[in-house]
Amino acid sequence: MAAVVSEETFYLSDRQCFAILDWAVEQPQSGLVLRAFLASIALAALHPEEALVVRVRDVQSTDDGTGWLLVHPQAQERREKDSGHAGAVRRVPVCRDLAAILKEETIRRDLRPDDAIFVLDDGRPLTAEVYRKVWRQARATVLQAHELHSSLGRHVSALRDVRIAAWLKNGDQTAGHILAVAECAGMSAPRLAERFANCLHKPTRDEIPWGRLGAALALPDLPSQPTSTVRRP
Repeated sequence: MAAVVSEETFYLSDRQCFAILDWAVEQPQSGLVLRAFLASIALAALHPEEALVVRVRDVQSTDDGTGWLLVHPQAQERREKDSGHAGAVRRVPVCRDLAAILKEETIRRDLRPDDAIFVLDDGRPLTAEVYRKVWRQARATVLQAHELHSSLGRHVSALRDVRIAAWLKNGDQTAGHILAVAECAGMSAPRLAERFANCLHKPTRDEIPWGRLGAALALPDLPSQPTSTVRRP
């Protein structure tokens, strides 16, 4: 079942996300690159515009099969309310599955460091027009009839939302954890908390440490007797 983000936005389930990737790879034309492109959004929480410009040199591999992805800001990110994050290159963790997919694409097409990873098999660039058409087809195939008429997965960026939600839910949700997720997602922490409020643990009244909170907000001890002042003649 999809989890509600707000009245107008829903999360795809993990099953639906993987079904979409499986559908993409079965396409007779450019199936592998389409899967790789969608996987970079689903597993690294990239904006589609960011994924389009990923080059081989942006992928940093580690010995354990994971890695990092250098994400360069694009037009959509600069339109975010977080002006402090616009223009900054960020490092996003790459899981083993995504690392393997990106490596497979690099080897399959014998790509060089400066080459873009997501290019159609006929040499044409993968454009927004192309991936939006693919997304509509994938959504129509994977989702059930009643889901197609809802906002569930209406845009390809729904894959990004699923990953951000998973990052938030699978952690201690301390301030440091939330800040780290915000940095990977290219958002400010307040914007992240607003957009994904349902993913954050809301303590009950009994869980709030009222004693420590009161002590932290207490004023310093005041003298028991008022201090006398000298009057001028």
